[in-house]
Amino acid sequence: MKKMTYATALEQIRRKIETGEWKPGDRIPTLQQIAAELAVGVSSVREALRILENQRVVSIEHGRGMFVRNDPQLLEDQAGKLRELGGMSLLTLMEARAVLEPELAAFCAERASRELARELRRLADLMAEQMDKGGDFFATDLRFHSLIAEGADNPVLANMLAAISDQLLESRRQTNTLPNMRTKSSNYHVLIAIAIEERNAEQARSLMRAHILDMGAALRKERAAHANDRN
Repeated sequence: MKKMTYATALEQIRRKIETGEWKPGDRIPTLQQIAAELAVGVSSVREALRILENQRVVSIEHGRGMFVRNDPQLLEDQAGKLRELGGMSLLTLMEARAVLEPELAAFCAERASRELARELRRLADLMAEQMDKGGDFFATDLRFHSLIAEGADNPVLANMLAAISDQLLESRRQTNTLPNMRTKSSNYHVLIAIAIEERNAEQARSLMRAHILDMGAALRKERAAHANDRN
């Protein structure tokens, strides 16, 4: 599968941080400067930096600029051991998500601010619009799930989710090619956002679990069909 431009930009930006070219606390060049250096579009750089912000690797401070987070332990590689599992199966990843994300959704319904809950609903609606137009919605999808983790107000669980965000991004690229999955995912996201807005923790938990298990079931069905075609 061909990598999207922002995924390539993401790798190159992360490499600058991991090699120490951009050190903790350093101010990051502007979007335009990075785009020119990497020979990619400004929009691709923007999406890559949003993902790194979600992973708590960079800080985007409106009016001040963008900075590498001054957190040595984080920058040493918060996901080091997990990134070594780059070959993990998608079904294994789904199992992990089914354990972690339903509880995050429930905590978010109980603890999130009104502003965060409204932003989740906005993101769910935006993703539905992006899907309808056939646009790039992956960063919005990742932001939606990351914001749920933020609203859950449990830094340990939030860091666990951030640690596998690279794998989650790749998994979304694959699962959203499954039959009807784009529409189903869009509907689930709206329903989850509504449950969180309504402070219905049990419903948020159930919907998130159903969403992830549904993707897992569709993936198993797709793989079984391919196996039968080969036999």
